[in-house]
Amino acid sequence: MAAREAASAARSAGAEQYAPSEFIAMTAAEKKAEAEMSAKAYKDARASYTEVKILADTAARAALTSKAQMREDLEKQLTELVQRWENLGGQAHAASKQMRAVQKQVSDADARTVVEQLEAAKTAVSGDLVVAKERLALASAALDRWERHLTGRRAIAVKSSVKTKP
Repeated sequence: MAAREAASAARSAGAEQYAPSEFIAMTAAEKKAEAEMSAKAYKDARASYTEVKILADTAARAALTSKAQMREDLEKQLTELVQRWENLGGQAHAASKQMRAVQKQVSDADARTVVEQLEAAKTAVSGDLVVAKERLALASAALDRWERHLTGRRAIAVKSSVKTKP
């Protein structure tokens, strides 16, 4: 009973995803113990279930540790993306003064996409870490696109101002 509860706790902790090697060892031990029970090798099954409990406890701890580390890494990435976004905001404001209306609309739409992706990433970091990782990748890609667009617009503005000077 204790082995099954420990295995259930390991599964609930996300061991399959966050501690896969420990999870595989645990499930192999579970199968072995069940096979021994079916074969009525009760002494062996008891020892195997003890091993299952130990492996399940290890898997649960490893999963929780891995999740905590992943959350910390994702929060750091999110902080870096937000900082990058804020740094680019000043540059965008300066560049927008030199953009045509259509260019500004495109830039504003790209900026909204970045903000939406960052907000989705912020929400996901407090929940499903796999989703958070995907959202951060989307936010980073949107920020990269916006930055390339901004850089391209600044280059065009510089070329235009050079051509108009006597």
